Amino acid sequence: MAITCTVTPGTTMATGIDLSASNLNELGTPTVVVPTISQTSITLENYTVANLPSNGTVGRLVFVTNGDGGSLPCIAVDNGTDWVRVNLGSAVSATDVEEYIIAE
Repeated sequence: MAITCTVTPGTTMATGIDLSASNLNELGTPTVVVPTISQTSITLENYTVANLPSNGTVGRLVFVTNGDGGSLPCIAVDNGTDWVRVNLGSAVSATDVEEYIIAE
């Protein structure tokens, strides 16, 4: 799965790619596709339902601070038509007890 992110010109990524304005040749704001992220955590961009970007770019992933019923956080994925919610479940645990969220 490719992960797409928007970066600001002038940023040097950990890959050593220099995204300075001179290197971009005034192409505007670039979109960088990262094929794999491993051995590190990622931090998702935070939004509220009211300030989510327009949908229509399949595969974007964001953290919505009030996206699960208006007061609970969730992760959302842009499916090209809508932002769809991925509900957050129980806390992570080292036990083998599994808990499931039942659809309402």
